Amino acid sequence: MVVIFDEFPTDDLLRPDGKIDAKRFPNFARLASISTWFPNAHTVYDSSFKAVPAILDAKLPARGTAPDLRSHQPSVYHLMDRLGYDVYKVESATAVCPPRICPGTRTRRPGVLDRLKGSGRTPRFHKWIGSIRKRERPAFYLHHTLLPHEPWLHLPSGRPNRPYGEDPIKGINTAVGFDDAELSQHNHARHLLQVGYTDHELGRLLARLRRTGLLRRALLAVTADHGYSFDIGAKSRRLVSEDNVEEVAPVPLFIKAPGQMEGQVDESLVRTIDIVPTIADLLGTELWWPNAGHSVYSEASRERDELVIVTRNLRKQIRIDKEELEQRRAANRLRWGRLFGTGAHSELVFGDPWAGVYRVGPNRELLDKKVAGLNLGQPVARALTVARGQNASDAAPAGVRPEIANADLLRDVRPGDAIRPNRVTGRLAGAPAEGVRDLALALNGRIRAVGRSFRLGRRPAEYFSFVVPERTLRTGANRVQLFEVVDGGRTLVPLG
Repeated sequence: MVVIFDEFPTDDLLRPDGKIDAKRFPNFARLASISTWFPNAHTVYDSSFKAVPAILDAKLPARGTAPDLRSHQPSVYHLMDRLGYDVYKVESATAVCPPRICPGTRTRRPGVLDRLKGSGRTPRFHKWIGSIRKRERPAFYLHHTLLPHEPWLHLPSGRPNRPYGEDPIKGINTAVGFDDAELSQHNHARHLLQVGYTDHELGRLLARLRRTGLLRRALLAVTADHGYSFDIGAKSRRLVSEDNVEEVAPVPLFIKAPGQMEGQVDESLVRTIDIVPTIADLLGTELWWPNAGHSVYSEASRERDELVIVTRNLRKQIRIDKEELEQRRAANRLRWGRLFGTGAHSELVFGDPWAGVYRVGPNRELLDKKVAGLNLGQPVARALTVARGQNASDAAPAGVRPEIANADLLRDVRPGDAIRPNRVTGRLAGAPAEGVRDLALALNGRIRAVGRSFRLGRRPAEYFSFVVPERTLRTGANRVQLFEVVDGGRTLVPLG
């Protein structure tokens, strides 16, 4: 059984000390306790259309290849078919399984963008999980699920925070905002919440394997196609470079051998193209086609001392030795730990392992305070802090007011609702054409989020986006107030 997640850097799961954050990601921690975890595993390419086929046929990406069976035969499907296994697969960005083995399958890759925007990611995964059962013939299950890939709208509790479809702020996580540090932190927080949802879905899979009595005897490999970068000022968050290789290349990899129920940690620099050779190794056979992979249990894997990944255009190899890779990753984890906290600390201090992820932005000392006890100013014209270090040329008129997307969802919140509307986002109507401002969001009379407004490229609109802890939503109507924070955080000016 193989699960391939998407756009999932390993260090999402880890505390600053390099251990899995079991408070936030209990199911990945459970998986690690019954499998071999490879914390230094990495991909060989930075895009699904070559990274996933490379996993399936154990070959390095090559120029001119398509993400379908025209370019990737034989593959893991041929291996399992030869061994007498029936195949139950979901390929979300490829079409590698031939119709002879997978009757009715497509022979060209599906359109991925529509699958990402729609509601189908979760139902497809649940349907595939439901297909897992004891069968008369041996079965091989594979799913490439488009999680935790953006758009980021799911929460660790298992629900989305807005309706499916386009984000209310189209392009909120595109290159025009990558040089905005506050916006990048906000998007990073949203990404982590969706990783929490990915953990929730992994829990469904593990529970299914337990219920069917298949967990102990299963051969299970869990990985991802490539990572992701939140560097400030980057041109792309997925395009691997010398500067972000430690974020884009490392991906989760857990392999549970048949009968294995005790966890191990192997720090070898294994690769995603080593997965299929490992499956063959554990099943007592070998791959008969030329390939570049090695079993993760082989000497070739253990002796590898550098990470090597080819650039998107296939013209250059980026190389980084193990020591430098570990140093760069450790520095990132420390930085993110200071920003978002850890699950254990957040639970100890705030009673919620995810609380630290919500507590980002300027003026954090305002969080949890009652609005009634704060110094409230009057809406007047004022100069704004302008993005990218420019000088403010306009003043904010007193008529600036928030236009909240999906505001109706907050007017009648029920515990059993399919959507948990903890994201408050929209645009500031009546704002000048330049500048950004510090903001604070109050929910039901308390400050629950702080942040900064932002602009995207040449659009004249000034936007805002917040996520508040799920537990701060109350049943029924929820009152939302948005304030501009001025005077170094001493005064809050109501907007609208």
